[in-house]
Amino acid sequence: MHRLARAADRTVRRPAAEADYQLGLALASQGRWSAAASAFERATARSDRDPVFWLNLAHARIRCGELERGADAARHGADLAPDSELALAVAAECLNLANRHRETVALFEGRDMSRLTDHQPHFQLGLALHHLERIRPASECYLAAMARKPDFMPAHVQLGNAFQRLKMHEEARECFKTAIALGADAVELTSGMAYEDLHACRWDHLDVDLAELMRLIDAGAGSPQPFQLLAQRTTRAEQLAAARGYAQRCFGAIEPLPPAPARAGPRIRLGYLSCDFHAHATAYLLSQVLELHDRARFEVFAYSYGTDDGSATRRRVAAAVDHFVEAREMPDRTLAERIRADGVEVLFDLKGYTLGARNAVPALRPSPVQVNYLGYPGTLGAPWYDYIIGDRIVTPLEHAADYSEAIAQMPVCYQPTDRSRAIGPRPARAACGLPEQGFVFCSFNSPYKITRTMFDLWCRLLQRVEHSVLWLYQSGPQARRNLIEHARQRGIDSERLVWAALVDQCAHLGRLQLADLVLDTQPVCAHTTASDALWAGVPLITCAGDSFVSRVAASVLQAADLPELVAPDLAHYESIALTLAQDPARLSAQKARLAHNRDRCTLFDSARYTRDLETLIVQMHNRRLRGEAPAHIAADPGNRLPARDKTETLR
Repeated sequence: MHRLARAADRTVRRPAAEADYQLGLALASQGRWSAAASAFERATARSDRDPVFWLNLAHARIRCGELERGADAARHGADLAPDSELALAVAAECLNLANRHRETVALFEGRDMSRLTDHQPHFQLGLALHHLERIRPASECYLAAMARKPDFMPAHVQLGNAFQRLKMHEEARECFKTAIALGADAVELTSGMAYEDLHACRWDHLDVDLAELMRLIDAGAGSPQPFQLLAQRTTRAEQLAAARGYAQRCFGAIEPLPPAPARAGPRIRLGYLSCDFHAHATAYLLSQVLELHDRARFEVFAYSYGTDDGSATRRRVAAAVDHFVEAREMPDRTLAERIRADGVEVLFDLKGYTLGARNAVPALRPSPVQVNYLGYPGTLGAPWYDYIIGDRIVTPLEHAADYSEAIAQMPVCYQPTDRSRAIGPRPARAACGLPEQGFVFCSFNSPYKITRTMFDLWCRLLQRVEHSVLWLYQSGPQARRNLIEHARQRGIDSERLVWAALVDQCAHLGRLQLADLVLDTQPVCAHTTASDALWAGVPLITCAGDSFVSRVAASVLQAADLPELVAPDLAHYESIALTLAQDPARLSAQKARLAHNRDRCTLFDSARYTRDLETLIVQMHNRRLRGEAPAHIAADPGNRLPARDKTETLR
């Protein structure tokens, strides 16, 4: 936040207004922001044409957490001083803090930005554009801010974030590296550098950055962004420590809202909180559950703070719930107060620490029961989350010490599915760049999940299976270029890597039918991509790891009654893949088994899943009504990941 604006001229002010203004400055210097705001309010009442009074009032209101009123005051101050860059910067910052990003952009419309010499207006406009998903113009604003103040560290950080969204991962890494040199949090941004290395498949950089990150963590220098740590080969204990550190550092000082008054009603009020209610994996998975909730027992709210992409998925989610609340431009506190006022009794956070999350909203504790669900495959390490939804495979109770939440286990698989999903027509191989003949290994996981170890294994399969190809998801040019080079170094011609562009879900499921076998990744395994493959009729091989993020595909396969495709280690993973690729009869038998299971297995039984989830909701809700603390809720035995003999091969 800018320093309090002070008069740069000798304008004669009314003595009473000037006295209130000076009192406000004195109170602000003591950190007494509520009293300062009152003093500045009196000053504006006595002299309502003085922009400095309004800007200081805006600052004080923001510091009091009154974001909407602060933004209003700042906007008024900027209108009174249209030629003041400081007024413009303060107004833009206040509007951004209140999530009124469209108003921030409007503030700059018609202005010649090249004439603004201060870095702050450019930076604040960049933030607004960034939040509105206008990433390229946002990056241009950050560059303009840096041109005016090259050592302005936040601009380097945000430019790195913009480059990440533009798939310019190597450039993002360099931005974070520069920001560290300018004094940014070394642990957080070294973590970001390692994460960008994964996205670009730059394993040489990763070796250096990951070693430095672990050195910093071991030295007690801080904790990394938790989701980025999930992507590395880390233990559950390390993931918990990172989540706890992040939660405390970023949101620990937030004071929760007063508890909502007790309500009595015939239905339990459920809230689903996310920015992904559009064409996104979370919405694909959850839509049918929202439609199938028992409306005699539950009233369902969806709080959306993400983009309205106009998609059929967005319209479906909005139609599936009783109340769809558009919250994109609500400040965090306003949104939390809305959830509380709506009487939501069980709130599902579908984001956790993933891109675009508004973690301050759950930290304000708007609901008496708050649940970490679906979007984040691990613990959030925060006391304001009571439960995490898992199952006996992804969250066995023997792992409970590494979760801050109580584990609530679904009896089958924690991941919902939508059995109404349409599968598009199977295209010709040539239309997807695939050869007419030859075995098609496939992995449509994001490139950040592809490690050197997994790629080595895949290249060995290509070497041993004549005329085979590896079909990969092309998320950006850098990963493609680097994976082609890694393949060349391993003796694999570039033509044997085939690249799939982003298409809509129906077309994607249609083209998936061309794959012969899906190969999973480690330590981050397939999640939505696992159930997508099985729904399209393609077998998937996985190897369960030790943490939630590495065990989802194993849970999905178990729920599909295909435990033989869960390998106990990578040697067996490779052996199963080779067996299926070299024995057409075995592969055909495996596909027939999947086809037989698809319409019978619990994985794709959305109605059963919804009833099982509702059973957990009632248990969590009733514990709260009885005044009992959250406690683990164990699933019914019988869906345990089976122990496998190390000598066992594919049946």
